[in-house]
Amino acid sequence: MANAAQRAQTVVDALPNPIEIVDAILDAALAMDADYVWIEPIPLSDDNHLISIEHRGKVVATATLDALLASAVIARLASIAEVDLAASRAATGTVRLRGRERERELVFTLRPGADARAEMTLVTPATRLTVSREQFEDLRAGDRVDHYRVTQRLDAGGMGSVYAVEHNTLGRTYALKVLHGKVLRRDPSSIDRFVREARAAARIQHPNIVDVFDFGFLPDGRPYFVMELLKGSSLADMIDTTGALPPAQAFAIARQLVEALCAAHDHGVIHADVTPSNVFVLDGDPLRIKLADFGLAELRDVAVRDNDADYIMGTPRYVAPEQLRGQPASEASDQYALGIVLFEMLAGDAPFNDPDLRTLCRKHLFDPIPTVQSPHGPLPTEVQALIARCLAKNPGERHPSMRAVRAELDEITRVTDRRGWRRWLAT
Repeated sequence: MANAAQRAQTVVDALPNPIEIVDAILDAALAMDADYVWIEPIPLSDDNHLISIEHRGKVVATATLDALLASAVIARLASIAEVDLAASRAATGTVRLRGRERERELVFTLRPGADARAEMTLVTPATRLTVSREQFEDLRAGDRVDHYRVTQRLDAGGMGSVYAVEHNTLGRTYALKVLHGKVLRRDPSSIDRFVREARAAARIQHPNIVDVFDFGFLPDGRPYFVMELLKGSSLADMIDTTGALPPAQAFAIARQLVEALCAAHDHGVIHADVTPSNVFVLDGDPLRIKLADFGLAELRDVAVRDNDADYIMGTPRYVAPEQLRGQPASEASDQYALGIVLFEMLAGDAPFNDPDLRTLCRKHLFDPIPTVQSPHGPLPTEVQALIARCLAKNPGERHPSMRAVRAELDEITRVTDRRGWRRWLAT
């Protein structure tokens, strides 16, 4: 493995030719029996990208490229995998790789954004699973899933089921999420998207994002991932139980949610389903939250096309106008959903509601943004302005980034503190 890694860096240093660099990357990945290869900007650097090669969860080789050369390398890989470089959302293609001793199928994913970034998953063609069963059985207590034993079923939603599991050797408890079979029957390729998005989210490693530890497949072909088992309740349950939250509590949650989304966007990951059901409020003091379900974000379109009632009656309360017009999810649409979640925390209900889906969608598209009315007392005008900008119908009129939202939250706390409003905005 060391020789392959040295070869990759030597080619990068000596021959700044994107075609040769791509050949070196792929040769090294095959030689190291890699599972993943990442090409992404180095944090706090405008000039360099990092190539990381992973094998069984460990980075086994790295190399650096300047940003311009990295863009050319990504373009070359996109061409090989027949992926459209102009795609406005994450785009995926596959290509078969053949080495002297092994053969792999490479799943190449291009992620749009201000900085070029890409990721590659390498799988053995013979082990790729296809969905052939018409019926999928739920897991039961005592069932074995690779290194885990199911202890109980915790929850089920429109896209997947969650179980408590115990590691056979370590004895530690985790949560295991399995994608519903009905999603796979509609679109067998959702297997790749589910694992790819969950894997991408796992790399963010942020205290306000659920940690994902493991991935795999059930014998019937359904993918699963294993994540930390959280103690607490969803933000949706909290609002349903108590109604509008005190502003101090709402802003404490909003700040952490913004931090999570900043980290995700910095890694080129769009959540695309920011809702109170996907925000988990942990037990204990101080108040802490975790954002979950990145792995399901891209699969929402599948449910919509098939009129899945579990999806239709939930998420459209938080969908951005541009998504209703057929545009892909983006950082701006995550910001729109964040604005609705903050509105709902303060007012006790979302700004747009209707039991009829078509009417609800029209409200997102055309209705004016209502003023937030908190039962806990009046709110500063700056808070109303923050939410109104997040909920702008035109994504170009929202904040330029999630970092800008964070900066405005900080400014609101600073300015309102001088006017005696701090009791509303900070714990």
